[in-house]
Amino acid sequence: MRLKNVARIAVAVALLFAFGCNSKNKGKIEGTKWVSLAGTVKGQTIPAGALKLEFTTDGKMTYNTPVGNFEGTYSLGMGDTVTWNFTRELGGSKKHAQKCIINGTRMTVKDSDGTSLDFEKVSAGGGNQGNPGDQPR
Repeated sequence: MRLKNVARIAVAVALLFAFGCNSKNKGKIEGTKWVSLAGTVKGQTIPAGALKLEFTTDGKMTYNTPVGNFEGTYSLGMGDTVTWNFTRELGGSKKHAQKCIINGTRMTVKDSDGTSLDFEKVSAGGGNQGNPGDQPR
C-alpha cells in the first residue's frame, strides 16, 4: 500500500514540474536591462530613470536605486513570479517575490502589497527604446 502512495506522489510531483512550473518570463528577462518610467509608489513620486534593473543570463541581478545599489540573484517562478534574493536587506527583507509582467519592451513590476511600477527595456546600445518620460501611464 505504501509503495502505491509513493508512486502516486512521484507522478504528481513530475506532473507539477512538467506543467505547473512554467514561467511566463523564460527567455524574456535573462540578459536584460530596464529603466523605470515616471510613476507614484506609496504616495512618493518616482521620476523616470530613477530605478534600474539588470538581469544577467547566469541568474544574477542588480537593482540601482537612489538609496543604494542592491545585488543578488533572481529565479523564475510560476507564471509572472520572479524571486529576487539580495545580499542585503531592502525594505526589511532580502527575499522579494515580485510579479514581473513583460509585454514587449515594457515590464510592470508588482509587489506583494499591490504596489506597481512600469519599466522600459534598455536597448543593447545602452539607450532606451524611446523616451521614458513621454510614455503614457
